[in-house]
Amino acid sequence: MAPGKKDVAVDNRRFVPSIRSFLYAIAFILIFCCTCAELGFVSQQIHKYGRWPWNYASLEYRNILGLLLAGVIISLLVVIFHVYLPIGFVALFSLVLAVFFGTGAGVIRQTTPFRGSSCSSKPVDAYPQKWQPYAHECSRIVAMEGFAWALFALYTFMLFGSLFYLGIIRVSTRPTPGGYYASSHRAV
Repeated sequence: MAPGKKDVAVDNRRFVPSIRSFLYAIAFILIFCCTCAELGFVSQQIHKYGRWPWNYASLEYRNILGLLLAGVIISLLVVIFHVYLPIGFVALFSLVLAVFFGTGAGVIRQTTPFRGSSCSSKPVDAYPQKWQPYAHECSRIVAMEGFAWALFALYTFMLFGSLFYLGIIRVSTRPTPGGYYASSHRAV
């Protein structure tokens, strides 16, 4: 050892048990599970109805399936390799994927007449004419929308968690001398 150098232990562990580590692990596990479910629903719809626009009730619904498929593929790549990626990269892709999944869920909500628990109770002729042939897909479409909203929320939390970790966003209290708005010392 060179003279004047201190003996410093370097901690190169991949996983350090802490509350933050466990929260990130739980978040990535939830994102992985929701992404796999979303991949199943999106790929089933694309596989069943193909690439031709006339097979779908609306062009917006067809196009949003493509956006969700791209989001799912990127999400799986980020989740699988997140251990090797810098935290800034994860934060950037958390923003991008939150936008993808939020947009996908919002467009599905706007373009389809299918809602939560009404799938089994509504008769087929209660839906608009162009959506009646797709009434049997109601529960799948509602589940696809739900998983897209869940991924939107998880990636939004991941974005803010990453920004807090990086120190870009800080929450601290600062005392205000003498009250809320002004100093208690008055100039004479």
